[in-house]
Amino acid sequence: MRKILPSLLALVALSLAGCYDYGTVIQGRTVAYDATSKTVTVLEDKNTEEKKDPNYVLPVVVFAMPTDPAEMGQAPTAGLRVNLDTDKKIITMYNPATKTLDNIPFELVTNDVGVDVAKQHASVYDATTKKPRVFPVVDKENRTITIYSRRQLKLTTIKLSEANFARFGEKDWDAGEEVRIYYKEMGKALRFMNIPKTK
Repeated sequence: MRKILPSLLALVALSLAGCYDYGTVIQGRTVAYDATSKTVTVLEDKNTEEKKDPNYVLPVVVFAMPTDPAEMGQAPTAGLRVNLDTDKKIITMYNPATKTLDNIPFELVTNDVGVDVAKQHASVYDATTKKPRVFPVVDKENRTITIYSRRQLKLTTIKLSEANFARFGEKDWDAGEEVRIYYKEMGKALRFMNIPKTK
């Protein structure tokens, strides 16, 4: 009996631990937000420990927002830009039509190499109005896009081919806001946090 009792106690402890669902947290980039249906589509980041080196993976996940308003932060702004690589001259975009990540080549027009363009930098912040300047800036005539990457602290102007320039809308070239979602059942957010708007 003495040999059996510890095993039974261990089994009961494991069973009780397994009965409690602590839930799951995911973090990622917003690629779509529907204010009417209160749903958010997120490209999950599998490398949240490295802020400057995210690893966004497919497929995207769709979540209904929390039913309790107290558990929901500000609604996120969506965008389709996933990554901007000025070394390889590739911009990665999420394509909603094909649900793929498309690597699009570009010509580098300007780039502040080695310069950290922080959010208070005069190039991206208007000291007179005390408001951040609006990006991306799209020049249809020259097929250029000026992008400010808050994560990389880079202000870059790129030029695309006519075909690639026409593939996305003006706001699509922006990066969607990073969000964090707590859930127990996939697709139903119990808590939602818009990371940039809580800092």
